[in-house]
Amino acid sequence: MTNPISNHERYLQELEEASENLGRANGLLTKRSPWPGFAAPLLVFTFLFLCSSQARAQREGLDKENYYRAVEFCRGAVARPIALNADRTTVCLDGKIEKETDLAPVESLRDDGLFVVRSTGGDIASAVALSNLLGGRRATVVVYDYCLASCANYLLIASDQAYVLKGALVAWDYESTDPALPSCSRYASVRMPSGEFRMQRGSCRPMPEKEADWRRVVLAQNKFFKQRVVDPLFEAPPDNRYLRKVTKNLYADSFERHHIAWTLHPKYFAKLFKTKIVYEDYPRGQTEIDDMVSRLQLPLKVIFDP
Repeated sequence: MTNPISNHERYLQELEEASENLGRANGLLTKRSPWPGFAAPLLVFTFLFLCSSQARAQREGLDKENYYRAVEFCRGAVARPIALNADRTTVCLDGKIEKETDLAPVESLRDDGLFVVRSTGGDIASAVALSNLLGGRRATVVVYDYCLASCANYLLIASDQAYVLKGALVAWDYESTDPALPSCSRYASVRMPSGEFRMQRGSCRPMPEKEADWRRVVLAQNKFFKQRVVDPLFEAPPDNRYLRKVTKNLYADSFERHHIAWTLHPKYFAKLFKTKIVYEDYPRGQTEIDDMVSRLQLPLKVIFDP
C-alpha cells in the first residue's frame, strides 16, 4: 500500500521544484530555498503580487491617458457650458452651474463614462441634480484647472471616483452650502456637535415667498450628503481644526461679506467621503496656491491646508 505521507512529501517536493523553475525564469530565485516548506507558497504569492501590481500600474497609466485625452477634447471647440462627445463616453462642463441648466447631454452619457469639469460653482439645486445623474451613471469625475464652491461640494463627490489633474485647484467655501443665497449674506460663528466653533453662512432664512423653494433645496442637499459622506454628523462644507482657526482670524467681522475658500488635504478624504478622490499632485504650499489663483485669475483668497 502506498504511504500517504510519502505521497504528500513527494507532492510538496514537486511543487517546490516547479516554483523554483518559475522563480528562476522571472529572476526571483537563484538558489534552493533553505525553507522548503515555505518556498513554494511564498514564491507563488510574490509572483502573483508582482503581476497584479504591474497590471494595476498599467491600468492606472491607461486611465490617466484617457483623462488627459478627454480634457483635451473639452478644451477644444465644443459647446459651452456642457458638451457630449460622439460616442457618448465623455461629457464636459466648462463654466458656471446655472439655474435650470440643460442636463440632456449628461442624461445621454454612457455608464462608466467620464465627466470632465472646470467650474467656479453655481446654483446648488442644479449642482445636486447634475451630481445625482453622474452618480447614477457611475461616471468618473475628472477635474482640470479649477473646481470651486458648488463644484467641490457636490460634483467632486457625485460618483464613485474622482481624479484631480496636476495644477488643478479644488477649493471649498461657506457660500456654496446655503440655498438662501443671495437673500442672506450674514456670517456667524456656530457651535458644532463636537463643541468646537466654526464660521458658517447664516443662520438665517430666505424671504417668505421663497420659503418653499428653500425647503425643497435643503431636503435635496441633505439627502445628497447622506448618500455620499461617511460621518452621519458631517456638516458642509468640509474643513478641519486648522482651517477653522485660520478662517476665524480672517472673518474678524462676521457680518461682512468675504470671498474666502480653502483646499483640503487628501488625507482627510477617506474619513469624509465615500467617493475615492485621487490627486495627481496635491499643491505643496500657500505660495503655490497663490500662484494658481493668480494664473487662473480667480477673484478669491484661498487658504492652503498643509
